[in-house]
Amino acid sequence: MGMGAINGRASMQIDDMHFPERQQLWMVWPEAKLKTPIDPKVRDGYFIRSYQAGDDLPFIALMALMDFDPWTQEKHEFNVSRLLPEGWFFAVEAKSNNVVGTAMCLHNYTERSPFTGDLGWLACHPHHVGKGLGHSLSAYVTNRFRAAGYSLIQLHTEYHRLPAIKTYLKLGYVPVMYCQEVYELWEDVCRKLGWPYTPGEWPTKVAGSNHGQA
Repeated sequence: MGMGAINGRASMQIDDMHFPERQQLWMVWPEAKLKTPIDPKVRDGYFIRSYQAGDDLPFIALMALMDFDPWTQEKHEFNVSRLLPEGWFFAVEAKSNNVVGTAMCLHNYTERSPFTGDLGWLACHPHHVGKGLGHSLSAYVTNRFRAAGYSLIQLHTEYHRLPAIKTYLKLGYVPVMYCQEVYELWEDVCRKLGWPYTPGEWPTKVAGSNHGQA
């Protein structure tokens, strides 16, 4: 299940089908930064707010534009059931009041890892990319988890979602090199993004993680 995407163009729905399935990339928020708030840097002409009654329909319409698997009612109900209170964020264009982006704070509970949160379903309308909305939404989600006292904040994404991955890296998330295949994937991602490939500085496991179990 891809948990982060920012579409650079509407045709990605078609292009996505040409990417072979590989291991998901796993990223975590550094423990050393859990006490430090993030500046969302919301662009003029937009604002970020939490869920309001009636947001489900524009959210589902936005999901239909993305390159995710079909957003079924079952998937919708499952993800909504995992939301933190005041943890479903929307980017709104001020002049039209239209929802143009979204991201979720998803509780990821197991007995082994009761305080893990997932940054989930980051998405932006294709007509509003390049406005920094991915950064702003990701910052709101991360700050919400921090405020709630979560000890592990993580995300999973597909290797070909390069704009989303760059957003996460610039924000401060770090790759977890949890299996041999992701070394090759991260090397290719970093080359394409012009980002330093420094696997020796990235963790290979995360204390208390329920990775691979949820």
